Amino acid sequence: MSLKRWFYGGGHPKAGGWYPRSGHGRAAGAKQARVWEVGIVSGRRLFRICGLLVFVGALAFVLHVVLRSVLSAGVDPAVSAKAGLWVPLNALGALGAALVLLGLPAVYARMAARGGLSGLVGFALIEVSLMFFGLFLSLYGALVLPWLAEEAPRLVAASGPTPLGFVVAFALGLLAWLFGAVLLAVPFVRGRVRPRWVGYLLPASALWVLVGSFVIAPGGPASNLAVNLLSNLGPVLLLIGLGYLGFRAWAESSPAKDVGPGGDG
Repeated sequence: MSLKRWFYGGGHPKAGGWYPRSGHGRAAGAKQARVWEVGIVSGRRLFRICGLLVFVGALAFVLHVVLRSVLSAGVDPAVSAKAGLWVPLNALGALGAALVLLGLPAVYARMAARGGLSGLVGFALIEVSLMFFGLFLSLYGALVLPWLAEEAPRLVAASGPTPLGFVVAFALGLLAWLFGAVLLAVPFVRGRVRPRWVGYLLPASALWVLVGSFVIAPGGPASNLAVNLLSNLGPVLLLIGLGYLGFRAWAESSPAKDVGPGGDG
């Protein structure tokens, strides 16, 4: 059988049939390469957008903590909850926490290969603690607390009773924060993910929440502004670390720059 007969399947070319043309393979390969390139650019853009969400959300929540500390220093909660800025400040905190929660999974995905099981579990626990301390408490402060301050100020006052369910939820959220921060810090401290200082900042934030809540200001907002700010430093430390990771994801285009043996950043 001749090569021509084999190529056409034992006959002559049929009208309307499809046959390879010169350069068709190269054109198809180039088109496929462009498709893959578009997919890669979209993925990097998604990483950057999520990093920006974490960075902006962290800034918003830190600003919320600082301004709320100023507003509540030396003032009974039943009074500060009626202030004109109370609802906007807590809405700002809820927005910041929501942005961090939305963007953090993609930011963690950049380091997931080096984070290991401890990093994954720690990340999940940090997300749970942020849902309570960041999103829930801010929404509670914006939607429920002002109404309670008007209708039942005795329940909001610093000397008022605390519901058992709230105490249990606070304890569980604090445990999630503590264990999550320690586990997520492991790949940073061991140098598998950088920068290493984030690994020290994460557990320090959880420990500071314990110190601030039970040592510095155990009875609620302190009367002294500096002490009140100091007692609320735990969330600020956490959001500084997470916000920096978000900034790195937004500012850098290559995920490989976030990881490396022994990298200190």
